[in-house]
Formats: sequence, structure tokens, C-alpha cells
Amino acid sequence: MGKMKELQIETQNLARDWEGLVEDILSQPAVGSAVALKPDEMPATEDEYEQFRLVPDLRFQPLGLDHSVAIEIRMFRWHRDWHQRISDSIAHMHEILSSDEFDRGIIVTTVDLPDNLRTQLYSPEDRRVEVWGVEKLRELAEGNDALSSILDELLSETILDDDLRGPLKMDPELRQGRMLADKLRQTPAGLKGWRDFELLTEEAIRLLFGRDLSNINAQQRTDDGLNRMDLIGRIKTEGGSFWAMVASDFSTRYVVFDAKNSHDPITQQEIQITEKYLFARGLRTFAVVIARNGADQGASKLVETQLRENGKFILVITLAELCAMLEGADVGEAPENLLFERMDYVLMRMGR
Repeated sequence: MGKMKELQIETQNLARDWEGLVEDILSQPAVGSAVALKPDEMPATEDEYEQFRLVPDLRFQPLGLDHSVAIEIRMFRWHRDWHQRISDSIAHMHEILSSDEFDRGIIVTTVDLPDNLRTQLYSPEDRRVEVWGVEKLRELAEGNDALSSILDELLSETILDDDLRGPLKMDPELRQGRMLADKLRQTPAGLKGWRDFELLTEEAIRLLFGRDLSNINAQQRTDDGLNRMDLIGRIKTEGGSFWAMVASDFSTRYVVFDAKNSHDPITQQEIQITEKYLFARGLRTFAVVIARNGADQGASKLVETQLRENGKFILVITLAELCAMLEGADVGEAPENLLFERMDYVLMRMGR
């Protein structure tokens, strides 16, 4: 089994653990009954995808009531993520409710939501959508030691900061992730489509990470005039976030993005080109390479070598992974989750 497939399974398993726990909590005799609705396999056609995206994670029947409630579970690994993504999740839940199959919807998040923040999520005109934090799950699991223990264990594996900072700011921007993902998939591989791929990748980075990176600039040429970076952004270090963690752990202020549109997996040569953009004294030690078809074994080994010997971290993601982040962002999922899993995979398997 390939590394990418193993990583995808790890991420899916953590999400499934949350889904299973929420289902078990809601299926307690004193609470009601819940059943998972989404299939394990992703849809293969456009029509199937349209149906798939409007199916909630769970159907919940509260005890003593005759109406069904749509449940969506949002796994956040940094508290700051839900600040940024919750408005998209609420908008997506309204799409689900528009089918009239469910009376109301509940978004279950994996972070604690103090009352003063949670009240900002409700509109007096429409209270069909409710947002639950971990404190609600704890309340429902109270008295069941097994479920409470699983909840605490899952939280320890999921949440990577314990800071809830700043006021909630609802972002009215309409997400265009899926549209952008479709355009990226349609670009030809190789030289024929390299420029479109590069421009669309830039648009994707701005869409996904524009809230955490400032002064994002394209086509920067290094002082020696030899190397050209596709994109570079300054990391906003205030508050807890994936990018703030990267800045601290890798002593970097900037992140470089490189787009590679080759037909085949990239090789050591492409990694060496990206490596030239990075140097510690310039506070540039972290790069993300978007390689259409991933990296070969030699490239992956060079990534480890650069990290071990020079402290330079080059993270490679595929076009499929970029598109998954874009489509997930439309429904309020945090794109940083995938980057963290990729980074975690490299660090945990790196030899001395």
C-alpha cells in the first residue's frame, strides 16, 4: 500500500471515530437514535456527487419527537479553525435542509464553544441550525463512563491547541472551492497546461490560506536571479493555528508554494529546485509543493534528507489532495487538517 493511501486511511479513521462516537452518544436510550448515512466510497460521477454532498453524516431521531434531525460533524484540530469555517458549515447545513427531508440540523464540532461565542451563531429569524461543541457531547455522555472516556481520548488525539482567542467573525464570502477544483482537474498535464495550473494553484492557495498568510506574492525571483518561486506568503503568528505552529516549530516566517504540473511523479530534481528557495537566515525553511501526480521514492527520500540535515521541510501534496481541501472548504472543513496529517506522517517515519 502506498504512503498516500496509508495517510488517507489514517485521516479517515480519525473522522470515522468521531462519527461513531457521536452516533453512539445520540443512540443512548435516554437520548434517541442515530444512524450513519454517508457511504464509505466517494461518488464517481457529477450527478452522484451532487446527491452525496447533500447527505448529512447522521440522521438523528430525538427521544419522544417524530421529526428527523440532520447531523454534520466538523473535526477541527485547532480552535481557530472553527472561527473561520463555521459560517460555511452553517450555509451548507441550510442547503441540506432545503430538501425538506429534515426538520432541523445540528453541526457537531470537536472544540469547546463558550456560551458567548455560541450565541453569535444564531439568527433570530432562523433557528433551524444549531451548533454543538464538546461540552454538549460531555453533557449527553454523562453517566456513561465508556463513552466519556472515548470522548476524552479522541479529543487528546484531535485538538492540537488549547487556546480559544478573539471574537468570532462571520465571513460572508461565498466559497468557490469546488468550481476551482474542477478547473484544476481540467488543466492538461505537462507543458501544455503548466501556466493555467500555476495560476489556478495560486488562486487555490489564496482561497484556502489567505486568512492565515499575509502579503502573498507570486513569481518572486531570488536575489541571484536564478530561481523563481511560484508563491510566497508571510505567516500570521498571532493566535493558535496550523501555520503558527509551523512558524514556531521550523523557525520560519514565510512559506513557499511551488506548483508542478508534470505527467509523472516529481523526482529529486524538482525537490532540489524548491530547496534552493529555502534558507534559514532568510526565515524561509518551509515549502509546500503541489505536484499533480505526487512524488517518486527518490524525491521522498530527498525530502527526508533535507529535513534531517538542513532543517528544511518540503511538504508534497497531490492535485487530488488540493482538490479535496478546496471541496471540503466549501462545507466548512479545515484544509489545515490534511496538511498536518501529511506533515505528521513525514516526521513520524523519519529515521535518524
